[in-house]
Amino acid sequence: MSILYITLQAKGGVGKSYVSSILAQYLLESGQPVRCIDTDATNPTLLRYEPLKCDYLQLAEEHVVNPRAFDQLVERLSSAESATPFVVDVGSNGFQPFMAYAIENDLFAVLEGLGVRVVINSVIAGGADTLETLRSTKLILEQTRVPTLVWLNGHLGALEHHQRPIHALGLFELHAARVIGWVTLHRYTSHTFGQDIEQMLKQRWTFDEAIATLGLMPRMRLRKVKQELWAQLDRVFSDPGQA
Repeated sequence: MSILYITLQAKGGVGKSYVSSILAQYLLESGQPVRCIDTDATNPTLLRYEPLKCDYLQLAEEHVVNPRAFDQLVERLSSAESATPFVVDVGSNGFQPFMAYAIENDLFAVLEGLGVRVVINSVIAGGADTLETLRSTKLILEQTRVPTLVWLNGHLGALEHHQRPIHALGLFELHAARVIGWVTLHRYTSHTFGQDIEQMLKQRWTFDEAIATLGLMPRMRLRKVKQELWAQLDRVFSDPGQA
């Protein structure tokens, strides 16, 4: 059975492509034959991570998303070998069209019938973007029945809403059975860890590329960040049902 990990978020600039790249790197290091697809019509960031050998699926013409283009994604998924994991990054401008397409076409049931498991990656940002990103996650949880991996991006600010931690909100209590795990992108000191991560993201480097390129102390700091993220993903995927 192939598996689709699809990253969905209506708000741009909140780390969606970073999340997709982290998951792709993790799966590749576990020896899986990952196929990455970027569909972002305006800023295909995942495509620029060269070691991921990402394909591009054009969804828009003259900045207008054509929902029928998602048919091509279904074709690729259905024709893949059975054990292939796909990591698909949907641009923020494709969020609403994709959700409408998925609901209209009963997409997730169709994929299940084709032997494709689906996991949604939903990114919630800290700070000023918390409410808007929560709205997208709420829409996903309410309008689909798909297992969801929640990524909390602390790089952008405190991970709380109305002075409550994100994971303690009623939304996640209500849909607890659907949330297969949590991964937190911790906020680090800006002049050390934070600057290292910022440089890595700006250059579109994978962790291994950055570690092979930068100086001694940045390498050590990025190894630590990678180890922390991989440990969180290990906990998520330690359940055989999520692998």
